[in-house]
Amino acid sequence: MTPGEATAPNLPGTPTLEDSYQSLVDRLPPRLRDSARRLPWTLGLTGSPDGGWGDFVGLHPNRHLPIYAAQAPDGRLGIADVSLHRFLQAHHLGGFAWLLRDRIEDGQVVADDLLNELGDIFDQRAREAMAIATADVPLADLLCRRAAARWRRGTQAERQLLAGGALRPPIYAAVVREKLSWIGAPSQALLLTHGDPRRLTQFVQAHDLFLLGLQTIDDFVDMKQDRALHGSDIPAALRCSPGALVRVAPKLLQRAADVASGGGFTWFATWLEAFARSLAAWRLAGDALTDELDAIGIAGEIEEAAMNAPDLIVRARVDAMPAAAPA
Repeated sequence: MTPGEATAPNLPGTPTLEDSYQSLVDRLPPRLRDSARRLPWTLGLTGSPDGGWGDFVGLHPNRHLPIYAAQAPDGRLGIADVSLHRFLQAHHLGGFAWLLRDRIEDGQVVADDLLNELGDIFDQRAREAMAIATADVPLADLLCRRAAARWRRGTQAERQLLAGGALRPPIYAAVVREKLSWIGAPSQALLLTHGDPRRLTQFVQAHDLFLLGLQTIDDFVDMKQDRALHGSDIPAALRCSPGALVRVAPKLLQRAADVASGGGFTWFATWLEAFARSLAAWRLAGDALTDELDAIGIAGEIEEAAMNAPDLIVRARVDAMPAAAPA
């Protein structure tokens, strides 16, 4: 397979982040629309009042994750375009709702009545979009409620652990997975309702490793802010240098690529491999040998924790399926 064949397809008519957001804004009460249009700026996600969500969400899998989940084992798109578009809209609407909620929770923006009202509406629209995409209201409700519960656990644990000043890599992995599980919920729903749930575990593992790699970079970038808000930062809590934490990211991303490839998600694997190579070239000043050895250990512990974490919804769905016919 050539690299071009392994990358995600360019699908005409695929809704962009801005398409989905415009549709959401158009359905808001008129008194909220101007404030909603400026929301990415209000949340500090863009450098201009006219900026959009795409200024902050730049990586293709973060914008269009359901496309990667929709790849069939034969390498082609395994879902009708109209169904995929519904899952993409659910993914986008969930992102708007959860980014708003997360910025408030992290103290990066002060909540007021307007933001709270927008948050409630965004959450309702995201849940409706999941129900429409899955055509399975109980499943959509379960996944949304589960994501909310995991986010609450993750944010509370993160605050407590940073305040305590010490954090082990497996606990770090668990906290990140809890806090960010909402990102993958629509793609998980796609595989549960339109794909083969037996492939879901590998997709979830690959995506978790991807998010963990991204989070190590974010936690390096946010060191000063974390110290101001929480009294500590992630490198200090993990007892490693910032340079070591940066070196963890490409290791987790390469492992994510391996897992995605093993599950037949070659579009995702190819993108992850390219991203891992680009991050591997990023080095900070310091003790390179010590940083590399520390990064190997931290990445190994994070990977083990992520790969061995159970997913009860996936397990229940797979166990309920009839046994596969012999090949």
